[in-house]
Amino acid sequence: MVMWLRLGGALLITLMVMGGLEYFGVSSLLGGRSAEDVQDAAHGRTRELFWFMIFALVMATSLLAAARRWTGQLRRAAVVSPQRRRPAGS
Repeated sequence: MVMWLRLGGALLITLMVMGGLEYFGVSSLLGGRSAEDVQDAAHGRTRELFWFMIFALVMATSLLAAARRWTGQLRRAAVVSPQRRRPAGS
């Protein structure tokens, strides 16, 4: 559960930073490009796609790792461990 909260927190912080940059006009990350920026945006699409693919790969890897950890814990919780035998005479 903590892992999912950390993942959600990282996503929230990322979105807040992107929104802050957009609000202060530092970078036009969320759209709103002017007509002069169209040519640069055409070349920037490849770069944006590259970074999106990197993000998607990292996100998929972390979700796969989380799912593997979760299934391992679920299996351990579902399996009933046999009672330990006490040595005879104890």
